[in-house]
Amino acid sequence: MPKHFNTIKRYLTNEEKCDRAEYFNEFCEGFETVDVEAFVKKDIFDESIVLKCLNCGFQEEVDYDIISEMWNEFESDYPESYCMKCNKPDVVPLDVYNRIKGLK
Repeated sequence: MPKHFNTIKRYLTNEEKCDRAEYFNEFCEGFETVDVEAFVKKDIFDESIVLKCLNCGFQEEVDYDIISEMWNEFESDYPESYCMKCNKPDVVPLDVYNRIKGLK
């Protein structure tokens, strides 16, 4: 199913990639370690999504991995969640918020 909202991709610096690979290698007992030099040469990015509450307007940027774990894309076109501020089930991706509210 196609994505009906945008995510934000931020590419990691070489230093960040090196740090992540070395951190992984510290705790990979029983697993194969990562070749740090090869890992640094890859394009690695963090992906996030901006969520906004239809009820109170509270907005936050969340790691997309967390959202994708909770969201069943076969049941809905976009993830929905409860607002941390007003506790209503009205939090949607910013693109969806803008479409519903008639913005942009």
